[in-house]
Amino acid sequence: MRRWIIVLVVVALAISALFGALQLSNARTFRVLGDLVARVDTDRAVVALTFDDGPTTDYTQPVLDILTAHDIRATFFLTGRETAENPQLAKAIADEGHEIGNHSRSHNRMIFVSPGTVHEEIENTDAAIRATGYQGELHFRPPYGKKLVILPWYLAQNRAHHDHVGCGA
Repeated sequence: MRRWIIVLVVVALAISALFGALQLSNARTFRVLGDLVARVDTDRAVVALTFDDGPTTDYTQPVLDILTAHDIRATFFLTGRETAENPQLAKAIADEGHEIGNHSRSHNRMIFVSPGTVHEEIENTDAAIRATGYQGELHFRPPYGKKLVILPWYLAQNRAHHDHVGCGA
């Protein structure tokens, strides 16, 4: 009987730890390592307009046209794969004065992956964005907002900029 109690306690602790890790990976305003940009202090009311994914031939240019018509600037968090497939659209985003950020190469969740995978996802996307001529700071936004230990550790060790909060699919 005592053995079963120990097994049940161990299983309960393991489930609790996994649930806690899932909750931490979803946290929008808390991270164990590195910096997190959830809010920027300004002396006026502003809204930060951001777009995730792309650039794609179906959506990017119509969005750029609307933003230009209304003299609005936004931040586009681009995937490396789509940036490499549509470099002219990524260049158009930069040429129109918008900020570009890194949203990983493949848009896969960045939890329970190796440091090598994180490195590849981030650095390949940075290279694709830089190949378009974009010179601004490259913030990183994790796909699906998911982050746990390896991703924040990598960003804290290898990047001089921050992770933005929030994410689209």
